[in-house]
Amino acid sequence: MKLKDYQQAVLDKLERVLTRFAAERTEADEFIAFQRSKGKTVAGPDWCLAAWNALAEDGKLPAVRQDDDTLVTPGYIARADGLGRPIPNLCVKVPTGGGKTLLGCAALETLLTLYTKQQTGLVLWVIPTDAIFRQTWKAFANRESGYRQRLERASGGKIKLLRKDDAFTREDTETHLCVMLIMLQAGAIREDSKDKRKLFQDSGRYPSFFPEVDDGPRNKAMLEAVPNLDRVTMDENDFRGDQVIVRQSLNNVFRLLRPLVVMDEGHKAYGKASFDFLTGFNPSFILELSATPNGGKERLSNVVVNVTGTALQQEEMIKLPIRLINDEGADWKYTLGAAVAKLDELQKAARRLRGETDRHIRPILLVRVERTGKDQRDKTTIHAEDAREYLVAKLGAKPEEIRVKSSETDEIGDEDLLAEPCPVRFIVTKDALREGWDCPFAYVLAVLSKTTARTAITQMIGRVLRQPEARRTGVAALDQCYVFTFDQDVSDAVTGVQEGLQDEGIGDLADQVQTGGDAKSAARNEKRIHQAKKFSGVRVFLPRVLAKDAKDALRPFDYDRDLLSRVDWEALHFGARATYTLGEAETYSRTVTAISVETEEGATKFTGKTAAAQALAADGELELAALTRLLGDVVPNPWQAARILEETVTALRERGAADTQLQTHRLALAQAIRTDLREQVNAATEAIFRDLMKQGKITFRLETTNDPKLNWKLAETLTLNVASNDHTLQRKGGLELERHLFEVIYQKQLNGLEQNLAWYLDADKAVKWWHRIAVRQDWHLQGWQRQKVYPDFLVCLEQAAAGEMRFAVLETKGMHLKGNDDTDYKKKLFDLLTAHAASAVSAGELKLGLKKSQLKFELLLENDWQQTVPAALS
Repeated sequence: MKLKDYQQAVLDKLERVLTRFAAERTEADEFIAFQRSKGKTVAGPDWCLAAWNALAEDGKLPAVRQDDDTLVTPGYIARADGLGRPIPNLCVKVPTGGGKTLLGCAALETLLTLYTKQQTGLVLWVIPTDAIFRQTWKAFANRESGYRQRLERASGGKIKLLRKDDAFTREDTETHLCVMLIMLQAGAIREDSKDKRKLFQDSGRYPSFFPEVDDGPRNKAMLEAVPNLDRVTMDENDFRGDQVIVRQSLNNVFRLLRPLVVMDEGHKAYGKASFDFLTGFNPSFILELSATPNGGKERLSNVVVNVTGTALQQEEMIKLPIRLINDEGADWKYTLGAAVAKLDELQKAARRLRGETDRHIRPILLVRVERTGKDQRDKTTIHAEDAREYLVAKLGAKPEEIRVKSSETDEIGDEDLLAEPCPVRFIVTKDALREGWDCPFAYVLAVLSKTTARTAITQMIGRVLRQPEARRTGVAALDQCYVFTFDQDVSDAVTGVQEGLQDEGIGDLADQVQTGGDAKSAARNEKRIHQAKKFSGVRVFLPRVLAKDAKDALRPFDYDRDLLSRVDWEALHFGARATYTLGEAETYSRTVTAISVETEEGATKFTGKTAAAQALAADGELELAALTRLLGDVVPNPWQAARILEETVTALRERGAADTQLQTHRLALAQAIRTDLREQVNAATEAIFRDLMKQGKITFRLETTNDPKLNWKLAETLTLNVASNDHTLQRKGGLELERHLFEVIYQKQLNGLEQNLAWYLDADKAVKWWHRIAVRQDWHLQGWQRQKVYPDFLVCLEQAAAGEMRFAVLETKGMHLKGNDDTDYKKKLFDLLTAHAASAVSAGELKLGLKKSQLKFELLLENDWQQTVPAALS
């Protein structure tokens, strides 16, 4: 498999970096040896830091743009192993679809050549998800694949693939390059738990690495040489005496061998805890492959190479532009029909291409539904079986062309979707294709979940971006991908797609999102020029939620730093663990019914897993590490999540729950725990937020400074995706808007309720000017929940008295959202901030020279907004 130009450039850059690191290590080793020859014992310099600083001084590392628009090379993040030795840890940033795994295989050859200078030893290839694990194992095991060929080249033809349960010997690591694939979550369960990890257990699989248990001197010598080895006292093994022996575990094998570690998809890792877990293995090197490193609240990665989305586009590795088609007022059936019509159109283009070039492409439609569980089908949500039935009964799809992919049902299995005999044209899923799934024939995404369209698009956009065989076809229809939504705010959907690109590490291509079917459209900066002389010179500053540091200096409020860090995680428990009832056990079986389809060559069977085996170990026991991952978005600390799961399972077992019941209902149990914990976390963070606001450690007011970190200045330009058929908003009767602050506002920026409110505001004489706040680009609020709140409208009211300015911040909600958790949260947050803003004091030009101002928040519901808005503006 030939590398692309940018991939070769990555290797060239990595080679220069590794050469410097190797030189600094050699110099440090020589220094330590010299000191020892003088009878001195020294730790030696941090040669990794020295290498990084030298490369930075030479301008050989990527710079990061600061808030003041300056470029700075970040400092080195130092890490040490269990014995305190420095570990070089470097990150290669490559967008999704850019071939991170192939680059990792190629980089391994560079590492062995320049750094370890040997073709044997142990490599730990660390993977964050089950789907990526299966995909990587399949690629590495296939001797014909480019990945395996790169590994063969790196090892001189002596490669040995391992899983963590496989036995291997010291001789294997001395004569072969042993590449072991392991799941990062293997470290999420504490060693002292009932279901403790096999990684730390005594095992008879690795006798060649350890002394005999009765060889006290050799055990002692090994523990002295590697002090962080796990150990067992002799009396625990029915021997007399107080001597200790080395625990014969896989964890200790790692610590002895000092493996090279490759973190694939590093941005999906847990964070600092993951690195701490890995450094405990005494690795000699950590190479991270990531699409979006350092995306969290703290920088964790030393990025040495940064590949952009533009580089992938130039190599024709992704399908662009992304065409977003939204049918206003349509339902899911109409949208699915439109997506199928586009798929048929692409299939015809693919057939013509095949006739002209003999290149095989079979376009596939991904259908995102709201429910997939066998017991979740109802009349209010869109289920996978609803989509399957409608595809067959109304849209002409054949049953054998459809596969459902979910946590419970995997009708794809090991099926090769790229093979010509494969009939698959439709894949129905909810969340199962969010990561670790690669099928470049996926061209069309139909999002049939109205209220979660943004989330769905953000999570799945990368699935339809990948270009077949990494080269364009020359056929316009086949060189782009398509996203179908229904009854959505188009600008909101566009923002969701752009966020999806950012999440995939290719945010620099966000301007290639197009809307309006076949209408020509492009993202561009619209000048928001003041439309009338009475607005001339207006500068709008808005307060932000701020927090005080230890020295009482103000800074932007940070949810993780200011709230989650104060949560007493040890106090969290599953509240219903003493009363929760499991259903009856079902027969557990790994056997599945094959789906039989007729092909021209005869009957061909395609099988997939339908047993709910995701959280089961190979021996059929409950695998708590898999369930722990399901709590990660609620309890970010996997060790705390594991504790809560363990005590819940223990309580259920003590009340008589059988393992078969736990196995059958483990996903429902995990969901119940998630729901309960989310309520507890929200209650805890709300209490902390309110208490900090009472203490004055959190505030909401304007500051007499132009610092954008403390005050939000309304921008004078806004990136809008404008198509040739987009219309500007006008007053009823076709007249121009009178009170809109800026000159241009498009109809697609507002939904029906928002448009009616806009017309009301524009006609109200109490309104001086109004502005539609741009989601994700303008002002937002942050409270005691993670998600940011983007209000709909900012309204400036005519002065009630000289020297006074009044503002109203309005948020609209449809009746279908009345009383839901999000609406209740916003109402409580708005009430709190309104009360706080009334007592806050601020001055200076930020208030436009006025001595006094008022800021009021109001939530308007669809059924009674016309009755409540006058009070909001009074």
